[in-house]
Amino acid sequence: MSDARVIKAGCILALAGLLAAGAAPALALKDPTRPPDAQPAKAHKAAARKALRWTLGSTLVSPRRRTAVINGRLVGVGETINGARVVEILPSQVRLRREGRDITLVLLKQDVKRPSRHGSGKP
Repeated sequence: MSDARVIKAGCILALAGLLAAGAAPALALKDPTRPPDAQPAKAHKAAARKALRWTLGSTLVSPRRRTAVINGRLVGVGETINGARVVEILPSQVRLRREGRDITLVLLKQDVKRPSRHGSGKP
């Protein structure tokens, strides 16, 4: 083989190697033992606090039963919601217990407009 052919073959092999090396990262496999990308600590704590929120929607207190709607779910005394146990249901509040701590949920008062004492209430 002549020197020119050897050099030409060497250049082609070198070029092929460079092209393959450039494509190698795109074809590299991900490490299955690598943990998933973690969120920053602040975002994780905020998500944990959000998960432990309870919103009292309504209560029903009658001689036969006491129920409440918390986070859109109907619950009774003794049931658990988001890790807290329902301890007491009153007409305008619900008491929960989680990890030995009491949490009181209160229904917001509705601002109901009333007609004035002097007018008929009609526009």
